[in-house]
Amino acid sequence: MLVSKNSDTENENNTNSQTPRHNLSFNAIQKEDWAQIMEEKSINDYRQKDLTLALFYSAFLNTQDHINLMHVFSQLKDFEMPNPQEPSAYYAELIDRDVGRTYQQIPYFKVKQNQDKLRQLLLNYADYDPDVGYAQGMNFIAGTLVYFQVPQPQKIFNELIQNHRNNYISGTPGLFENLAKLKFKLKTSIPKLYKHLQEIGLNDLGICFSPYYLTMMLQNTPFQYQMLILNIYQLMGQKYITKLLIAMLKLSKNTIMKLKDVEKVNKYIRTELVVNFFQEIEICRKEQRLIQLLFNIGLIKRVNQY
Repeated sequence: MLVSKNSDTENENNTNSQTPRHNLSFNAIQKEDWAQIMEEKSINDYRQKDLTLALFYSAFLNTQDHINLMHVFSQLKDFEMPNPQEPSAYYAELIDRDVGRTYQQIPYFKVKQNQDKLRQLLLNYADYDPDVGYAQGMNFIAGTLVYFQVPQPQKIFNELIQNHRNNYISGTPGLFENLAKLKFKLKTSIPKLYKHLQEIGLNDLGICFSPYYLTMMLQNTPFQYQMLILNIYQLMGQKYITKLLIAMLKLSKNTIMKLKDVEKVNKYIRTELVVNFFQEIEICRKEQRLIQLLFNIGLIKRVNQY
């Protein structure tokens, strides 16, 4: 791994915290390291988990940087789209319905030209992978690529869905597997919260958490963090969605424990959990205690825990 010569003490590069740096299981990625990655269009021998954590604390990365990194992280080989053909009326109808439901609060998606771009991405994928066709949730992933005007959006979208397709194929086996893993992690790492959810009647975690897996966590993530989420997915895959959800639940444990009504818990988890997480990320980054936070919620471990 390249050793950064950057000795800046800017907030975004400061990895000092109450937790001794040498005891932690990650290597810091500095500003000049990111510049080299984007220039060479290769992650070289950087560890993917180090890059993932760096996406959180590297505040200097702007939207264009994240778009550039998405193509660096992309592993899909070039492919040819199938010959244009009329998609099945069933998928076309579903897509038309969901295009109008995608990020409805954003004026950008009320413009017909942008809706057409979103629709075409989804129709093309339905042709490309007829075994999946189209499933709800995919519209938010495509919508993010359209909104940020990511180059080669069809290539990126096809790659993302191909790596995530077991959540969409008939019977959604990937979704059930992810929810089972989430339940196990929640039960073993935050047992008091798990017990609380059981006591108030939230026995089916899919009610709250299915949208996180079906939309790659994008549906309620603030737009300024959506490219970060997609780049994390590119690096780590869907297993990191579960890891992030557990980290978010640890952070919001006390808040959720105070909620005694299952509907209020459901609403909080679906709409506020991820927002509060990124708000805390920003606060801790400004106060130069982000590494401590990431350690506390389990995104960083001590070396001797590996």
